[in-house]
Order: sequence, then C-alpha cells, then structure tokens
Amino acid sequence: MLLDVILLSFLIALLRGGKLKEIPTFKGLMMLVASIALQILSAFVPAYGGIFVSAAYLFILGFFLMNREFEDIRILMVGWFLNAIVIWTNGGRMPIDLEQAKKLPYDLTPVLNGTDFKHTVLTEQTVLPFLSDIIYMPSIIPRVISIGDIFIMLGAFLLVQRLMNKPISLLQLREGKSYATKS
Repeated sequence: MLLDVILLSFLIALLRGGKLKEIPTFKGLMMLVASIALQILSAFVPAYGGIFVSAAYLFILGFFLMNREFEDIRILMVGWFLNAIVIWTNGGRMPIDLEQAKKLPYDLTPVLNGTDFKHTVLTEQTVLPFLSDIIYMPSIIPRVISIGDIFIMLGAFLLVQRLMNKPISLLQLREGKSYATKS
C-alpha cells in the first residue's frame, strides 16, 4: 500500500542531501515480521483474513510500543489506532466506500461478495464510518484511504527522512527549531 509513498520519501530525502549511513536500532523487529507475515497470510486464507489482520495489528502495536521514543513511530501509532478501532469494530475488515472504490482500476468483486481479505463494503450499519476508507487518493498507485492512513503515510515519510539522516520533527518545527530529536 505504501510503496509509492516510501519511494517518494526516499527521493525527497535524497534531494535534501540525505544519505543512508546507519539504520536506527529498533526493538522487537520480530513483532514487525510477524505482523507482515500475518497480513500476507490473510491474503491467502481470506476466510480467516479478519482474524489474521486483527492479530497482525496486535503485533504491530507491540512493535510501536517498544519503539515509541521515536516521534515518527508515535505518528504511525496514531494511524494504527484509528485504523485498528474501525477494523475491530467492523468484524476485522476495513469498510470501504464503494463510490470512491469504483474510481480504482481494480476488480471490486471480492469486496462486493465478501471474500476480500482486508475490506468490506461501507454500509449504514458500519461502525465509525468516518474512520473507514472514504478518501479517494489519485496517485501513482490510486487508492481509497482513511484518516488513519494519512497518519501512517506521514509517519512513514518522517521515518524515511530520519533513516536518511535528514530528520524532520513536527514538534521541533512548531518550536522553531530545524532539527529533530528522539523525544
């Protein structure tokens, strides 16, 4: 989902003079690997997709909590929380607005017939519909995103900037400083 955002983030970091010198040491990397594996597994076993995605969200939460000293991870956590709450209150799948989804160049049949491993149709019975995938985003890879996805994209962008030794701190910018810190 974020491949284009991550590539654009690296491009911006390179244009800003960033270089990949050393990767920060993150705690709990196996939790991140488990989360990715469960999400991939959900695509292959769509009948249990909601369970696998929900479990993946728990593993990623553990990873985020273990690395919360980084500002970009905290921003990712906000996005995670917003997405998790709507997914968990809607049977383990993210509701998607069909009117927005029709703009995508993808087959919506799995969403419509309930076999999509990650999405369900946004209806009047959807809990917290404003947190669902309701925003059409035309880009290199067009998609329908949620408010949580916006936080995730921002967090991913900031994380890449830090990885490339060109950190941007939203907290420090607010205070008028041009450098980033861990806190």
